[in-house]
Amino acid sequence: MHDKHSGAKCLPTADARKVAVVAGVALIVGTGAGAAGCASAADRMEAYKTGRAQTHATADLKRGMNFGDAMDAPNEGEWGWTISASDFKVVREAGFDHVRVPMRISSHAAARAPYAIDRPFLRRMDWAIAEALSNDLGIIIDMHHYVPMMAAPKAHADRLVGLWRQIATRYRGLPRAVVYEVLNEPTNKLTAEIWNPILARAVAAIRQIDPDRLIIVEGAHWASAKDLRDTLAVPAGDPNLIASFHMYAPMYFTHQGFSWMEPQYQTRGVTFPGPPPTPVTPVAGADAFPESHDWFERYNREPPGTNPGGPAAIIEQMEMAKAFADRTGLRIYLGEFGAGVNGDTASRARWVRTARDEAEKRGFGWGYWDFCRNFAAYAQLGFTGRWIPEMRAALVE
Repeated sequence: MHDKHSGAKCLPTADARKVAVVAGVALIVGTGAGAAGCASAADRMEAYKTGRAQTHATADLKRGMNFGDAMDAPNEGEWGWTISASDFKVVREAGFDHVRVPMRISSHAAARAPYAIDRPFLRRMDWAIAEALSNDLGIIIDMHHYVPMMAAPKAHADRLVGLWRQIATRYRGLPRAVVYEVLNEPTNKLTAEIWNPILARAVAAIRQIDPDRLIIVEGAHWASAKDLRDTLAVPAGDPNLIASFHMYAPMYFTHQGFSWMEPQYQTRGVTFPGPPPTPVTPVAGADAFPESHDWFERYNREPPGTNPGGPAAIIEQMEMAKAFADRTGLRIYLGEFGAGVNGDTASRARWVRTARDEAEKRGFGWGYWDFCRNFAAYAQLGFTGRWIPEMRAALVE
């Protein structure tokens, strides 16, 4: 939801010390398992295609972690961290079964047909897939931050399709645990009316090359549950589609105090669930905005059952997604949900556990946003790191 890359930075792990940026793409240049994996990524990919290499990764996508703010930065590393081999291992050992890797593929490809993706970036994609599979993790290749498409969608439709043709061709034959996500969070001028036919074209292009690959699709307005329910048109007769939505309700809690958010979200000290022990006074920017003014009025006084800062806000979103599932029979994936680090840890953990429980109660798989950044579940400490205990427990226990 919105850009989530500003603020606190991840410190690099030991593997990341071996990373150099070449042509805007991070490449492993040192020694050790991570480096060997990168150097032989093409061979490892071929081994998975031919069956010479095996993985226990599945396409269940039950419990996942988003590696946001790395490969979706303009150049990996510019937003404070670079994915390392050890990150995949840490995630798997904690009990997750997949990673969602946002990738700014559109910024590493030609502007004109056939829209060739830069070879260094393709090699980095190969590395990420190989690392996931070798750690028995499924992986979602997420077309993230395609900003020009949001501003001029019809002008970029052919390019989106062309990018997916290349990706589908390159990764055809890989295990089913490699999953595609057509486009993250359609928004701005990419309305449902424009997005739905473009989505159908992209899915058809992938299907011409890879008929059975799992493909994640989502609706307009930041992949909202409401647009999933009300406006997303899914190509008919395709059993290998997964419908996704993102959920950060209530945003006055999950996005509190982030400098990149609008003034109405700058009030800190919002706890979950409401009402708070002591009423929270909203900042001037929030008090002047009718929606946030009313939200804080209700948050400070209403009981937990109806409080807009309580579980009801989460359940409302989940029920919208469930309505879509009931109507279409499609599998649902909660692709992003997270509580920002400006909230207190106990409240963050309560929110995460509530969201996770409500998703799993409805049979939704999920991917937490994010690993170690503005919504961190994992704290990087110099060249080591550790899970934030309350967050890890809320996610996997």
